[in-house]
Amino acid sequence: MTSTLRVLALGSFLAAIISAPVRAQSDYRNMEGGHPVRISDASPTELHSLDLDLTSVRVDKLSFGRYRLQVEPRVSYGIFPRMDIGIRALGFYREPSAIPRGTIAGLGIGAEYQLKMETMRSPAIALTGEVWTPTGPNASIPAYSLKALATRSFTFGRVHLNAGYGTFSIKIPPAPGGGVLIPPIVDGPCLMSPSESGLSPRTFCSAAIPTTSSSLATAAASKPGTNTDTHWLWGAAIDHAFPLSSLLIIADIFNEGFEGIGRRSDWIAEVGARKQMTTRLVTDFSIGRHFEGVSLSWFATFGTTLSYAFKR
Repeated sequence: MTSTLRVLALGSFLAAIISAPVRAQSDYRNMEGGHPVRISDASPTELHSLDLDLTSVRVDKLSFGRYRLQVEPRVSYGIFPRMDIGIRALGFYREPSAIPRGTIAGLGIGAEYQLKMETMRSPAIALTGEVWTPTGPNASIPAYSLKALATRSFTFGRVHLNAGYGTFSIKIPPAPGGGVLIPPIVDGPCLMSPSESGLSPRTFCSAAIPTTSSSLATAAASKPGTNTDTHWLWGAAIDHAFPLSSLLIIADIFNEGFEGIGRRSDWIAEVGARKQMTTRLVTDFSIGRHFEGVSLSWFATFGTTLSYAFKR
């Protein structure tokens, strides 16, 4: 891992450990996708509470010393008992070879509903859905997703299971010399380096490249223009709370795939923490690794959540 990721991880860890305990607070135990890991718990935002996740930052360390920066502010509100609504935006800044190098990737509007609360014999179960509208010069048609969440408490901590399914759309122009160039999916890793893929450096990271003869044939069969296919994710997480320190430690592993573009699914593992800093402020951080799939890479995230409760 590079020094940049080490500094980000060390600074976040020290802030979480050194900070004074904040008693009688439980916001630090509420896990949302990306805060700090991809796997979520089955607990929506509390009724009449407003959560502001305005400083969510992710840094990816890719091959050839390349970096990718993502910023994803999000706002959610508990509109009904056991139900919240939320809106998020995703901005990114990539290496010079990527076109566009930096822009707003899109806007997502979603909701989460807890179907049942946890009991002594069964887990909490929730459903979350989102409509994602891409923006920018490479924008395609909207995408839709639905995810099932389950959370079960044990003496050692909580176990979380997530499974999601949805759509994604990409624009595929004809590539010089045959084949296709597929714009990258922002949530996925950059593509393989030239030494890994056997392809020229001009194509890395600004396009997703098929890596086998079968995947090349699959991608080549796609027609230029907007193509829509399916996206899926499944995984699990385990956490452990330290109530006297208002600290939650989490680890997860998940598999994510994008169909129809000749790309293998990715296996990702993460470890992270959430720390209650004040009665309203929670910080989180994580370190993750793409250890199997299109490209091996490290990444780190850091974020804050401000929570406001409105009495009715």
